[in-house]
Order: sequence, then structure tokens, then C-alpha cells
Amino acid sequence: EDGTRVINESTGDYIPTYTNADIVNFSRGWTNFVHRQDQRDNIEAEWDLGFVPNALEPMELPTSEGRDVFPKTELKVNEKRGYIGDNVPRCDALPPKAWLKKGATYHFREDSQSLMGKKDPDWWANPDDWTPRMVLDPNTSSLYAKLCNKDEVTNQCDFRSTVVLDEDIPCDGECNADRSRWRISMPCECSIDEPRTVRIDHSPNLAPVWYEYVRQPCIQLAFPEDGHMKTVREIGENTDYGNKAMCADTRLPVAGTACCDKNGQNPIHICVFKGDRVSYSTSEERCAAYGGTTCAWSTVPINGGCGTDTAYNQGSYSEDSSPGLRFLWSSQPCSMSVQISPDGNVAIIHKAGTINVKERVAIDTGTYFGVLWGGDGSYPTVSSSNCGSCEVHESTCVCPAIAVTSAVFDGSQGMPTMNELVSQLHIGAPDPNSFDGTYSLCTAPMCLNNADYNVFSTTAVSNDASIADAFDDQTIFEVNGLFLSNTASIVDIGDGYTFRNPPMYNSPIDQTQRDALYETDAILQHYVDHPNTAPFISTKLIQHLVTSNPSPRYVKVVADAFRTGTYTSGGYTFGKGNYGDMEACVAAILLDREARSSTLDDDAISGRAREPLLKVMHMMRSMELSTESGAKREIDMIYLTTRGLGQESFNAPSVFSFFLSEYQPVGPALNKGVVAPETQLFDAPKLISFMNGLFSLPAFGLTDCQWWQGFGSDRARYWITDYPDGGYFDCGSAETEQPGVPLRLRWKPPSWGGETNVNNAPPSQIIDEVDLLLTGGRLHPSNKAIMEQVYNSANSGINPDSKSLKAVISHFAATPEFHITNNLMNSRVTTTATRPTPDISTPPNPAPVTDYRAIVYLYMDGAMDSYSALVPMNCYLNQQYVSVRGDIAIKSGLLPIDASTSDQPCDDFGLHPSLSNIHSLYNDGDASFIANVGPLIKTMDKYEFEAGSKPQPMALFAHNTQTQITQTVFAQDASAGGVLGRIGDSINNREGSDVFDAYSISGTPKVLEGAPSVSKPADVLSGSGVADFIPKAGTFEANIEALSENVVTSIYGETFSVSMTNAIYRTRLLDEVIGNVTLDEDSCFTNAGTDLADQFEQVARIIKSRDGLEAKRDVFYVSIGGFDTHSDNGPVLTNLLSQIDDSISCFASEMKSQGVWSNVTVISASEFGRTLTSNGLGTDHAWGGNHFIAGGSVAGGRIHGQYPDDLTEDGILNIGRGRLIPTTSWEGVWKGIAEWFGVETQDMDKVLPNLQNFATNIFNAADLFE
Repeated sequence: EDGTRVINESTGDYIPTYTNADIVNFSRGWTNFVHRQDQRDNIEAEWDLGFVPNALEPMELPTSEGRDVFPKTELKVNEKRGYIGDNVPRCDALPPKAWLKKGATYHFREDSQSLMGKKDPDWWANPDDWTPRMVLDPNTSSLYAKLCNKDEVTNQCDFRSTVVLDEDIPCDGECNADRSRWRISMPCECSIDEPRTVRIDHSPNLAPVWYEYVRQPCIQLAFPEDGHMKTVREIGENTDYGNKAMCADTRLPVAGTACCDKNGQNPIHICVFKGDRVSYSTSEERCAAYGGTTCAWSTVPINGGCGTDTAYNQGSYSEDSSPGLRFLWSSQPCSMSVQISPDGNVAIIHKAGTINVKERVAIDTGTYFGVLWGGDGSYPTVSSSNCGSCEVHESTCVCPAIAVTSAVFDGSQGMPTMNELVSQLHIGAPDPNSFDGTYSLCTAPMCLNNADYNVFSTTAVSNDASIADAFDDQTIFEVNGLFLSNTASIVDIGDGYTFRNPPMYNSPIDQTQRDALYETDAILQHYVDHPNTAPFISTKLIQHLVTSNPSPRYVKVVADAFRTGTYTSGGYTFGKGNYGDMEACVAAILLDREARSSTLDDDAISGRAREPLLKVMHMMRSMELSTESGAKREIDMIYLTTRGLGQESFNAPSVFSFFLSEYQPVGPALNKGVVAPETQLFDAPKLISFMNGLFSLPAFGLTDCQWWQGFGSDRARYWITDYPDGGYFDCGSAETEQPGVPLRLRWKPPSWGGETNVNNAPPSQIIDEVDLLLTGGRLHPSNKAIMEQVYNSANSGINPDSKSLKAVISHFAATPEFHITNNLMNSRVTTTATRPTPDISTPPNPAPVTDYRAIVYLYMDGAMDSYSALVPMNCYLNQQYVSVRGDIAIKSGLLPIDASTSDQPCDDFGLHPSLSNIHSLYNDGDASFIANVGPLIKTMDKYEFEAGSKPQPMALFAHNTQTQITQTVFAQDASAGGVLGRIGDSINNREGSDVFDAYSISGTPKVLEGAPSVSKPADVLSGSGVADFIPKAGTFEANIEALSENVVTSIYGETFSVSMTNAIYRTRLLDEVIGNVTLDEDSCFTNAGTDLADQFEQVARIIKSRDGLEAKRDVFYVSIGGFDTHSDNGPVLTNLLSQIDDSISCFASEMKSQGVWSNVTVISASEFGRTLTSNGLGTDHAWGGNHFIAGGSVAGGRIHGQYPDDLTEDGILNIGRGRLIPTTSWEGVWKGIAEWFGVETQDMDKVLPNLQNFATNIFNAADLFE
């Protein structure tokens, strides 16, 4: 309740909110999202930049087969677990013609395309003149009248964006379905099961209007009851893609109508409108009316008029033509089975005689999901019962599945209790009032005396003697506004094994965006309703609004307000009493004593560091960014990440946003054991870019006049289309304050008394006024003195007052106070100490560095699919690989390597086709691979893993935690220092001097973090090199330095000041030493044209400058993201590996040219591997993976460690879906690298604390290097 972690009293372990299986389960709920929508012409489509993605509305869920439609379980709460979709009505239980009932919803559309249903091919959705959709009769249709909403004055339709029917209305007209839409006479509303889009012909002179029916949320059971299944057949004439079968619930309108003659021959597709879906009974009725019958099984006819010709203009039916109407009903019987994995998950198997079924419901290629097993939770397995009466299929059991649905309460025990209802009823029901008088409210005394719920039954019950008549499988209970069906559905697989029939929002036959969105909303609602949500959200909001380290008391107060929806303070009550009420929650945050206490402002850990984007917006608002005319303009803040700010709306580098909530910078925060998340962005490139932007803004306005370092775009500078601010201006006119700059800071101090300082207000008063607006009156006296000097120094020449004000505003952005929210110095501290000046002197003629060593750590962020990088060939394992990997298996183009001397299960392996240069390095003896490596605490197999008999790394499969663990190489402590940092500490301690340098060319990674005071912090560069001040900021570099020269008490202020000071001094040093370095392979890096190549280029420049930097031991961090390939079956990985391969090639060539290739080792890493099995579109989170090391002294041409000898589910390392337990720990790899780098034996346990836990696959330097 207060944000502290709960401990299991019997074991002493923390109780996790979710398990690894939960992570995998919920990741399926986010499949098929497209991460960028199309650009909007008024914002992103700039004439000089071409395509720029939509930065404000980036998420889209298209209609395609990429969505995982299968059931998903909820998180366990109080030892209970349910399904996503529990308590939602069944679709087959909705009232007939639900689309004409009160509450039915229609959305306005610009054409006949369905945006919420399954998308149709654009070629026949727009225009609508080939074969129209459902056309409503303007004279007789009640639906037309509701949608038209005719204006009584103009007598014209007054269309609304959304129409919700306010009453039940009748259908209009009947007709028979036909193969040609043109032979059907509308109206036909009474002859369809459900419309898609309906056409409104409202004027002979105006284009028609469309509305799309958006059915209410409902679910179908994954296993229909016996007698309610028939086979639907896919269009197409071959089985590569198309012409396959699935089982469908006959009560649902998911397929079209195919009719044959009385002899079962000559199939035709008939419909009422294009894209018409119907239930099986409607299909039978239509065929009978047409003079035929439903077809047993024959090639599905193509009928463009009815919407099955989805391959128009594509040559043949293919996967690319998946939109549109795909399936037609047949009379072929159908049944379902389940394939049960060893861990109790199931996959649905459809059977339609000998007919091929779709892969997603076929044996071995279906999607496994969790179910709620009955009884003691047991299920059949091969190992325990040899599957009992079920079929043994490799390591799985295949069992027939029979669904039985029956009434739960029969009235024999009287009225059920409220707890019994909630705990035993899981299927929702429609509002009984929507059934045209079918249901009656129970008025018997037993019912009326029950205040907890209402009972509705199809038999009127008014006395207690007849109470049993109120309870059957049609009964509906109303509980707090929620309607529940008096039914339970169980799936029986024989031998006494059962599980609760799981609900599904989306149909595996006819997937829709609508149902995917409903499911996503349900998942989000489940997150919101979880008991941990209140303290979690409260903690995050407090951290963003008040302090990074709130007390448990503070969190509980806010969490209580979140739960109850009310908060009272000072006699005022906030909130409306609803769970999650933000008014109550924010009031509790801002009015709590920890937010308002001035005493706490002096506390070192109270408050927080501020996010870059908020600081920019603060500056713009406080200093009144506005147009000369006063007209409001939208500004586009969409290039801030590119410009080095480190933060931009909707452009986070990963799912963990721009900084980690658990980040602890080296220094006072780490020493005190507290977090300072935003300080992760206090690296040199971002700090200097921020200063450049904030020094440009007062001088030039919102432009890019300082070489892409401002926060405006060149479009804002060169061509403004908005009037009265339209036109052109240049940077010269901006700086001299000539008219025309559309957006600039226009605030003037009140003490001036006008546009200039007509009152001769003193600098101290002016600075106090700026201080109040920008730093809340917290400016330290020493920094105020600097500000007065800045003001006075600038107060000369043309426009002296304006120049002084601009200079002061710019310098405020460089004060530590502007970047934090607590007091820089404790008010009781009367003396200040000056921070030592870093020594950046370099010898004029440095001696050549001897015994140089460098490690380049290449991190593949997102979890690289490394079993596509290293593939077994020419042995039994390749057959397993192809079978297990399915659609993501690489079957051709592999680059063969010889592993005959490596003691692997195969002598031949292949590298991904994109790794041609690494392939050459391997064959030349300059690269080797480490097979199946990953974080471990102790070696284990899957049985030990399942039994929990050995300690496991924390939060397996979670990106953030596993990134920390992989980079610390201390699997039980994600907060430990980084492995390269510990290596550096060991080297420095041994040498007794600072001979170790660490560089990141990509942010502030954990791997470089060493012990404070032992090794200096890592230098952070960007791919473009050493960050430098623009002239506007560079002029005042000494002032910027002076503002951070004092040692302060605030941990956030001290972190900023140290970071700013180091950025200035190290930038000077690096710029002096490497600023003009040229490389022999400059053109190679340039031609590669990728960010990773740029990073490797900077590494090469630093290595070439090793003499000037007096470096004996260097480590470098470079990274490339995008490997979280849940929705990629190859192309994305191919591109990313190509970037790595090109970058390594250029780097190796440059190192050889410098003569230090033998002194450099490149090692790749990723947080974990990916599943061997496909999720249908890509792969999911796993564990062990394959990585490489490269360098001139590497003992190349071999594969170290142990590649798994069984890739199937039976494998001793396979814990499900091809998640392989590592055979080599990262300790095994780093021992040999650390030895090569110079770490002595007696220090190895400090560098690798878990090393003694492992007896095998521990490599010495002699194993890895020549």
C-alpha cells in the first residue's frame, strides 16, 4: 500500500507482482501495433525534409492477421487468477439485430472502408461504385432517420461524428441474397445479421455519406459447445496461402455464404452487400431460398461483388491480400483439440477431417496460452502420465476438447450470496432490458429482500415457492450495474482433467481492429485495477512532480487518494470519489507536507532533478515565448533528440522512456542509496546541447540559427506561412532584434517599467525577478553575484538593456538551481568549498603508449535474435532448427563456418547472410563465437529451473533488469557497478595511478560504472564526436564553469555540477587531443552512413589519440537498438545485423591501419536471447544467446562454450517456446577478457563476484586469445 516491496515471511524473498510467464502472456496483448502513423501535412511534411513520421499520434492498430487473438490470463491477485475478458457478454448472447437496439453505436466515415472491422481492400472500398455496401432507404428506414439527424429548419441532414441510438428501432425491408448485388432490391435491413458500413444517400447533388456500425464489446468462448461448430473455408486455390479450413462457432457472423446445387456441386458465393458476414443458420436459410444448400467442401468461389476477390490486381491470392472477406461457411463437420505443453499451456487445434487447417490452429504451429486448470491444477504430461488417454506428440499431449456450458445456481439452495456470485460467475450478459420484454425482474420476497443484486429470468417469478423457476442457464444477475450470466463453461479433455473455457475478444477467423482495441482496453483496465497500481502510479507521479525519493508514508497518502477518489486538506475535499480520480491524487501530491515543507527544501535528497523538455518549456513559458503580433502559433518540438537534448515527446529510445526510474548516478546519490532518475541525462553531449539551445533561444528566438543547435527548425526561419507573422527573416535580423522573428522571448522585468529599463532598476532587483520565475527564488548568493557581473558586463553598445537581459536569461539555464527543485545549499551551511579543478594538461610531446589494451563493448539493445546469427548446418540439429523456428528459420544464404575443432554438436555452422565481414574475420582467425551465453547465478537445467531449487537471476525476460544484470555481471544484484567499471577499478588499484579511461559513445550505461574515487567517470561522447559549445555559449564558458564550481549539499545539484564541470574540462581535453584526428578509413565509416558506424568512428579516433591521452587501458561502449523484434520475422534483423557488420569491418580495417588490431577486443552483448519459436510475426523474450568477440589477438575460428544439443521442447535447457537456459555464464567470458586486459588473479573475485559458482565453461585468456 505504501510502495514498499512485500516479503514472503516463510522464504524471506520478495513477492513478485508478475512472473516471467506473465511478461510473455501480456506481451501478446500488444501485438500488431504499428509504431508510426502517417505524417500530418500541416506539421511534419516539411518541404525540405521529405517524410517525417507523425510525432503526436504514433500508435495505430491495423486490421491484419498480426494480432495474437488467443486467450490471455490475468495477473494473480490474492492467489487468484482470471482471464482477460471475464464478465464480458458473449457475442452469441447479444439480442437479435443488436445493431438496431438502444445503445448501438455508429461512427461517421469518409468512405465505405471499415476502420474498426476487418479492413477491406482499398480498391473496392473506395470508390463505392463497383458494388455498394448496405444502402439505407431515406423514406422508410428508421436507421436512416437516426443517422441523418435532419435539421427541421434546413430540411438537410445534420451529420454527427458518433451516433448512439437512443431507442430500439425496427429493421426496414427484406430481400434474398444473390451472387450479383445489382439483382437485389433494397431495402434489406431485415435480411442481414450485421452491417459493416451503411450508405446514406442524402442529396442528389452531394456525395453520399457512410456510417460504420461499431458493435459493443463482447467475447466468444475459445471452445464452442458441441453442436455449434462448422468448418469455414478460406478463399484461394492452393494451400500455400489460402484454401485452408478453420472451425467456427455457427452462432457468430464471421463468414460468407457459399451455396451448391442439390447435388452439392457448382458452388457460388451469394450476399446481400459486399463484405456480408452471416451466421451458419442464416447461410443455410439463404441457400435454401436460392434453391440450393450449403456446400460440403469444394473450392471456394471468388465473387468480387460479394467481397471475396481480395487479390484484385495482385496476380494471385497471397498473404498480402489478407484484408477483406476471407472465409465462407461449409457444412463440413469440425472439432477441436488442445495441444498441451509440459508447462501446462495449451494451443487450440482445429480438425476438419483430412482438410488442411490454418497454421495458427494446426498442431505444432499454434499459439500456446495459459488456462485455469480445474481441481488441484494438474494436467496431463508426457513425463508424469504418458498423457493418459490423450495422444503423445513429442513432448506434448494432444487431447480432444469438449466444451460444456451449464447453469451455476439452480435455486435449490435459496439465493446465492454476493460472494458466491462474484467468485463463481465469470461470463457477462447483455442488459436484460434489451430483449424486448423477454426478461422479468424477480419480485419474490426472497429477491426483493436481497439488496445486493437483482435477478432477471425468462419466467416471471413473484413468490418464494417458485423461486427455483428464476434460476436456469438464461438467468441474468445485475451486480452493481454489471450483468452476469448464470452459466459456467468448462472444457473437458478426459481423464478428469478440465479447465475453464477462456474468453476471446477477437475471432481467429475474422480479426478486427475493433475487437483488438477492446482487448487492449481490457488489458489496460486490468493493469489499472491491480492493487499495486495505486502505489506504483503514486510513486511515479510523486517522482515526476515533487521528489525522486518519497517516503512510504507519502506514497500511502497519495495511493489512498487514488483508490478512494477523494483527498481532504484544509477543510477542502478534492475528487469525486471514483477510483483513480486524478484531482484527488494530484491534490494529495501537491498538498502533502513533503511537497510543501520549506524545511525539506534544505534536505539533500528531497526534490529531484528536472527533465530537459520540461526545462525548455519552463523557459519558453516563463520568459513569454510569443509572436510579435501576439497571434498564437503551434510550435513543433519534434527534432529535440536529434539535436542532443535527450528527450522528445513520443520519441523515447525504449519502452523504459528516456531515463531509468532506478538510476543512481555515481557520487552522493549512489553513496546514500537513493535514486536520481533524470540525472541519467546529465552526460556531456546532452548538457552541452542543452546549453547551446538555451543560449541560442534568447538571442535568436525559436530558430536554428546556431548550426542546428537551437530548438526551432529551418522552416521556422526561412518561410513562415502564418499571418500576420508570415514572411522571411535571417539570423542577422534575429540577433539585432529587427522585426520578423515569429517566436522569441518577450518577457521584460516589471522593475524596468517598459520595453527598456526606463526606471534604472538595479541588476540585483532584475535578477531577483528572473530568479523568481526560473528558479523559484532559490538562486544561491554566490551564483547571484555571478549573474550581476554578467548583467553589468553585457550592458553596453546597442540595446544594452536587452543584451544584459538576454545574457542573464541564458546564464540562468546554466545554474545548477535551474536543473533541480530543492535548495542548492542547506541554508544552515554558511561556508562553501570550491570543487578541485580537473587536471587536463597534456604533455607537449607525449611518449608512445606501450602495452596498450582496449575493449569495445557492443550492446545490442532490445534482445538480439542470436539464433538467427549462428545456425547449425549439415547435422540433425539443423532439422530441429528448421522445425522449431518455423517461419523465422533461415534456410538459405547462410555463410558457412567450420566448428570441427570446437567440440560442438555440429561441425558446420552458418552465420546470418548479413554478417559477411564477421564471417571473413572468423575465417581469418580474428573472431570467435560464444555459444548460448547469458546471466546465471549457478548452472542449472530446466528441471532445476522449474523446481526453483537453484537461485535464478532477477526478473528474467524483463529488458531493464536484464540489461542491468548483463552489464553488471552480478545476476542477483542489478544495482551493482558495471563489469567494465570494476575491471577499471582493479587496473587503477594495481597501478596506483589513473591509467584506465572509459568512454561511452551512447549515453550513460551501467557497464562503465566503477567505484567512486577509484576511477574517474566515463566520458560520454556522441556519434558526431566531442560535443562543443556554440559561439554564443562558448563566449561565456568560464561563467558556466564558475556557476558549478562550489561543492553543494543537494545530491541533484552536486550531480549536475560535477557532470557540468567534467563535461567542460573533458570536452576541452578531448577536443584538443582528438578534435583534428583523421582516419585512414574515414570514407568507410561515412559510406556506412549509420549511427553505429559513427560511434565506431569515434572509438577509432580516441584510440588513435592514445599517446596524447596517455592511455594504457581504454574501454568503450557503443550500442545499437531495435532488436526487440516481436513483430519481425527477418527484415528488421537483417538490417540491424548489416549495420553491425559494416561497422565492424570499417573498425577492424582502421585498427589494422593503426597497427593496434591485436591490442583491441570487441565483444557483443544483449540483455537476453529470443525464443526459438515464432509468435507468428517474430520472436519473444528468452534467455541464452550467441555472441562474438573479435580482435587481432583473439583465438578465432572457433565456437566457445556449448551450443545446445537439443532445440526441441524435450531439450534439457528448453524451459518453453525455445527459451534456452545458458550453458555459459557471462562470468565465463569476462574472466578471460579481464585476464587479457591485465586484471590479476587475486582481484578476479572482486571483478566477478559469482565466478566461484561455476565449474565449467570458464575461459582463461589462453582459451580466448592467442
